[in-house]
Formats: sequence, structure tokens, C-alpha cells
Amino acid sequence: MRTAHLVDDDRQDPFLPGRPRELMAQLWYPAQQGAGAPGRYVPDALSPLVVDSWEEEPGCSGLPGDTAAGVVVHAAEGAPPAPDAGGCPLVLLSPGHAQYRASLTALGEDLASRGFLVAALDHPSDALGVEFPDGRIVPYREPDGLEDGDTGDLATRYLRTRAADLCFARERLAAPGFWWHALLDPSRAGVAGHSLGGAAAAEAMRLDDGFSAGADIDGTPYGEVLRTGLQLPFLILQFTPDDPEYPEEAAARERLWKRLRGPRRHLLVTGGGHASATDLDALAGPLGYREFTDAEDYAFELGSLPGGRGIEITRMCAGAFFEEHLLGVPGSASVLPAEVTAVG
Repeated sequence: MRTAHLVDDDRQDPFLPGRPRELMAQLWYPAQQGAGAPGRYVPDALSPLVVDSWEEEPGCSGLPGDTAAGVVVHAAEGAPPAPDAGGCPLVLLSPGHAQYRASLTALGEDLASRGFLVAALDHPSDALGVEFPDGRIVPYREPDGLEDGDTGDLATRYLRTRAADLCFARERLAAPGFWWHALLDPSRAGVAGHSLGGAAAAEAMRLDDGFSAGADIDGTPYGEVLRTGLQLPFLILQFTPDDPEYPEEAAARERLWKRLRGPRRHLLVTGGGHASATDLDALAGPLGYREFTDAEDYAFELGSLPGGRGIEITRMCAGAFFEEHLLGVPGSASVLPAEVTAVG
């Protein structure tokens, strides 16, 4: 794995007037075995922010602020690409609202092991916190006028910016000057996201015909894509059941489903929670998450699946979907885990 600092000189940051839009990306790729240094989950400066994000109230867990920085991942930092790597499709990942790019590490590592080049983006001001190479940290910034439960600003400002981030990142990461270009097949690119990132993935596909397949992982779709739909392969991987208190979420999902004109799948995971597809699913047990989290919040976030099972399901379903539609592996998405039902 490596990181990349991407600067869009043609676009002003809507949250930081006077500055171009800058992104940080976490990159995973097939690497030379035994090379590189052991990778860390997050850098030291961001670790306290990540630890706070795991807690209902800062400090309630008693976890030291450097806990997240102490997590070692499977990917090797800075390892050379595998000698036989080549013709790899690109897959972009967008994390949930107010989350961080490393929260999709388990999925990113798995996709790279399948032969994809993977980039998870931090969306500055929407992300938990973003550290740039010069030491600047851009914290989360709630848009002006956003009230609790108001999705209007998500659909207009956050979503619009995220979709533009994904389109720019795909173009920049596929450009001839980028270091992994010799490994890349620029004609095949996918995009997936969790929660708001899933909505952004669908919008990015509407805007950019460079994407060939996409996935929304437990996200409520917003934006113009609900009107236009998509003609390309798209996966809806739903971990939380429809909530009768928020019928608009199910209605939006159904509206998008009806406007998907290409190969499509809608999968529902029994026993899942909203964060079951993220690394929290695996970290919760070792962190003692249940002990410092309200039972209702725990049930919403992680459901009733055994620890780590949500990540396994995400890897199987999303990995197989992209293998079928970007690598051309026939029928790879037809076998479903026992907890997964094909709604459509």
C-alpha cells in the first residue's frame, strides 16, 4: 500500500475558499511478496480522531489516543508491485459520511489480492480528518445550515463534491504520468462506497463514463441519478433492513433500482448493521466496543452477525461482482453467503 496526494487545480474547494480541491488516497495493489515494511492502519496524527469516532462520547472507552495507529494491517507499506501484475482494473472506494479512508481497509486489501488496483479516498471537510504531506490536518466541517436529520445539504453539497472527487481521482489515477500506469487497464474502472459513499458512487457513474461498474454498500441513494438511472452494472448491498420510520430511504433505493438498466443486483444481509461492511466489524471485539456503546447503537452499527462476518460478506459479494464485471469471470457473483438474500 501507498498514499497519494491528489490536487485538482481546476476546482476550488467548496469548503476552503481560495484553495484548490485536494484529496488524499490510500492505494492498494498486488505487491511483491516479502517486500516493504509492515503497514499501519492510520498515521499518528489521525489516531486520536479515529479513536474518538469509535466512541459515543470522547474518552468514554478509555482507549489511548494512539490505539488506531498501533493497528498493523496486512498490506506492506511501499512494497514494489508484483512482477506479474498488469492489466489490472481500477476500483475507487468512498467511505461513509464523517469517516476516514482507512475504514475500508479490509475491502481494499481483498480487492487488491484479487488483482485490482484500489484507491480509497478521503473527502476533506466531509471526512473525519485528513492529514496532508505538509502536516496540515483538515478536520471535519459540518456545512452551514445543516440540521440533524436534514439530507438536503448532503444531496447538494457533500454529494456533489464527493462525486466530483471520485471523477477527478479516476482520471488522475489512470493518467499516464501516475506511477502504477504500467499495471493498469484504463478501460476498466469500478467505484464503490459505504453509506454516503455509496450514493456518491452512483452519482459518479452518472457523471463519468470512465466507470464501468459500481456498488452502493448500505447507502441511501440521492441526487440526479435517481432521475436518470444507470445503464452499467450496479450492485446494491444492503446491510440494514428498511426502517418504517424512514420510508424515504427505502423509496429512494427502490427508485434507483427501477432505473438501473444494466446488469443489477440487490442483496440483503440478514443480521447486518450499518457498519458491518467497515473495519469496525473486525475491530469491535478487540476494542471492547460493546462495553462502551449503547445497546441500541451497537445493534444499528453491527447487528447480530459474529465479529468479522460482515467484512467477509462484503468481500465475497463486492469482490465477486467486480470480478464478474471488470475481470470477466463468469458466474462469480452467483454464489451467495448463507446470510444473503437476492432481493433483485
